[in-house]
Amino acid sequence: MIVVDGQKSYQGAYAERVQNRQPTHQMMEAKKDASANRVKEAVYDSVSVSEKGKNYLDRESAKTGSGKKAPEFVEYTRFYKDDRIAKSGDSFWQNTGSQYLVFSQKLNESGFFDSMSDKEVREAKSVLSAITKGMDSLSNAQYLTGQGPSGVDGKGYTLPTSYEARMELESSTAALMYFGEKYIEDEGLRKEFEGLVEDYYAHNTEVLGEYTNPMEQMDKAVSKFHETSGNGQYNDLFAKASFQNSDRVAYSKYMGSITHTKEEEQQYGNELSGLFEQLKRNPSSQTDIWSKIQNTMLNYATNGGGSESIRGQVLTGASDSFSRMEHCWSLLLNNQ
Repeated sequence: MIVVDGQKSYQGAYAERVQNRQPTHQMMEAKKDASANRVKEAVYDSVSVSEKGKNYLDRESAKTGSGKKAPEFVEYTRFYKDDRIAKSGDSFWQNTGSQYLVFSQKLNESGFFDSMSDKEVREAKSVLSAITKGMDSLSNAQYLTGQGPSGVDGKGYTLPTSYEARMELESSTAALMYFGEKYIEDEGLRKEFEGLVEDYYAHNTEVLGEYTNPMEQMDKAVSKFHETSGNGQYNDLFAKASFQNSDRVAYSKYMGSITHTKEEEQQYGNELSGLFEQLKRNPSSQTDIWSKIQNTMLNYATNGGGSESIRGQVLTGASDSFSRMEHCWSLLLNNQ
């Protein structure tokens, strides 16, 4: 396991395997090079840097040798918005944005990967990271700075709505359970893995309890304004805005007015959980089950109402979530 400032840092089964093959001096140089590259990428990603500016930084790095002599303290550094997360002893908080590493580490320490080839280890990592991708990306956006989230295949990440996020949590939980059922033969290890999945669900339920989507908040504000404005001085302004973007304003007015009780939220989660269980058991019926999942989300999001245009916008907005879910399930189900 890689040691940073006296602390062990697990970076994945394949990274551990490669590290164990390298002589000590090679590992130190590799760590420094990787550290320098991460810092450079973080700078480029977090601020707008012109090509001329990037070239200047690269030239200065070459002059000083800093490209190969990055300070040790930047190794795997993350910047947290929430001090509670930085100090937490909980493994899922410690791996906020990379929760798949919790499962990978448990399997690695239990010898699960020992008989696998390098390719098989990398494939297992890809499956686990695809499963937790949605919740990892949400947590990155919610709690971290300096580490931008991304979507499937490196595409940009769009913050999910609350109902999309709950759907991704139910999907990833069911997928993790299925991973254990499918790949872990040792009963004791499988039970331990399932216990981690339960912890994952509880952790991310807490995350969702703190999560708010800014566009949903905006929709509520627009809806509330139209509800209470009466004949106020801004009516003409909103009338013009509605005329220019009638579909969007109608969407905000309707979707912002929808509320759900805790019981309804729980029922929604239960329905989704049942559908993902069907997906596990009946992979030959994937198309039909995905359609049911889509309809369950749509009816919950719109309270079973809304115009055709509004319902269409809900489905379009959820396309990123469905892409992530379908990607991870394809890795599990298409490799029977």
